[in-house]
Amino acid sequence: MDFLSAGALTPVLIPLLVFGARVIDVSLETLRIILLARGGRFIVPVIAFIEILFWILSLGLVVNGFSNPVYILSYAAGFATGNYAGILLEERLAMGVCVLRVITSEEDHSLIDAIRATGYGVTVVAAEGLHGPCTIFYSVVRRCDLLPITRVVEEMSPCAFCTIEDVRSTTRGTFPRSDEGTWSGLPRRTVRIGK
Repeated sequence: MDFLSAGALTPVLIPLLVFGARVIDVSLETLRIILLARGGRFIVPVIAFIEILFWILSLGLVVNGFSNPVYILSYAAGFATGNYAGILLEERLAMGVCVLRVITSEEDHSLIDAIRATGYGVTVVAAEGLHGPCTIFYSVVRRCDLLPITRVVEEMSPCAFCTIEDVRSTTRGTFPRSDEGTWSGLPRRTVRIGK
């Protein structure tokens, strides 16, 4: 017996199924795009397969009842919610590494030592800014460790200018030891330099 033609539950069940399938589909899509940009070549096809299954399910339910505006609204609401859920999911997973760049008006050895105490390397560069000499600190950190390190920077140097950029891969560096051998879910990859 077809559970979708059961009668009274159908007007409520189908919009809920469409909404839920779209949330899952778009959440996976958001995660897939982020992982694709970060070089997660083995997990991306698996996520894409599951993502398209949920998309076909939601689209099929809407197309069969296209004259019902509730189905269309639930499809659109699932899309919007899925985007939000995908961003939250990616933030929770905190995969990959990023470059933390800190610009201060003077070389702050206590801040450098505090960041190095977390196990990460810090590269210090003397620079010239609009208001005179300044110092730039670079550190490549795991995204899962980024928040505690930026809090240290904010506490120790509240006037510092900070930027954060995603890193696709690294060749070497100074990082804290990790038991699992991966960085926040993605295996460490190296880039071949030269021919």
